[in-house]
Amino acid sequence: MGTVNFRGTLIPINGYWNEGSKQITFNSPYATYSGNLTMFDDSTTRIRHLVLSGRVIMKSPSLLAGRSGTWVATTDTSLTEPAVSNSDLPPVGAFLTSNILHSGLGR
Repeated sequence: MGTVNFRGTLIPINGYWNEGSKQITFNSPYATYSGNLTMFDDSTTRIRHLVLSGRVIMKSPSLLAGRSGTWVATTDTSLTEPAVSNSDLPPVGAFLTSNILHSGLGR
């Protein structure tokens, strides 16, 4: 249970996290989401990139009710523990978000 900040408005969500599969599902008053969370650690910059990607289905009272598609969200946080080894590279958006935030534009 928690909230999602959508353009400054906190929207309540209720969902489930499966640690073994790194899958998350949640419902809000406007959408249902199911996807995966991936972490990418950059030991050089001491940043942990978090990438959430999956499928979203809009529901009433949303103006887009009935539509579906994919959704990707990225954020990052300071790496406070040893880096986790990653075999894949994150989407460009993870690095773009990080560059914007850590260049002083977002913080």
